[in-house]
Amino acid sequence: MIRPKNGRIILDSFDISKYEAYKRTELGISYVPAERELFPQMTVIENLELGAFTKRARKRKEENLELVFRLFPRLKERKNQLAGTMSGGEQQMLAIARGMMTCPTILMLDEPSTGLAPKLVAELFEVIRKITEENLTVLLVEQHMTQALSVADRGYVLETGRITLSGSGEELLVNPLVKQAYLGV
Repeated sequence: MIRPKNGRIILDSFDISKYEAYKRTELGISYVPAERELFPQMTVIENLELGAFTKRARKRKEENLELVFRLFPRLKERKNQLAGTMSGGEQQMLAIARGMMTCPTILMLDEPSTGLAPKLVAELFEVIRKITEENLTVLLVEQHMTQALSVADRGYVLETGRITLSGSGEELLVNPLVKQAYLGV
C-alpha cells in the first residue's frame, strides 16, 4: 500500500521518496505518463518486450504478454506494426500494456484519456476495469471524473495539491459537492 507521510511516500513500510526510478520499478511500481513515450520506430511487440526488462518481469514475460494481448486484442493484431503509425487510442493502449509488462503490483496511469475521442475513452475505462479485475492496483489521475470514479474502489479530490474529499468511487459520484463542482450537475 502506498501512503504519503510527512512529504514522503511509503510503500509497504519502505520510504521510496528518494529511490531512483529503476528501483521503484523493481519494487513493482509502473508509471504510464500522459505523453505515452513510446518508441515510434519500433514495433508493438518490441515496445512490449522493452517493458519486460526487470528481473521479475523477464521471468513472467510470456505470461504477461498473453494477459496484455487478452486485454488489448488490437495490439496482438498489430504486433508487427510500428508504434508511430498507430492511432492515438492504440498508442495509449500500447503504453498501458508496456507498463503492465513490467509485472507491476501498482500501475500508475497519468491522464490516460488525454486526447482520445469519447468512444475510445469509454473503451479505455472498460479496459482499466478489467485490469483491476486481474488484482492489479491502479492509481489513476484523470480529468474524466465520472468514468474514473465508476472504476475506482477509492477516490480522492485534490484542490491546489491538497485532498479535500475522499471516499469510495460510488460515494464521490453521489456527493453533492462533487456533482456540482466537477460533474456539472
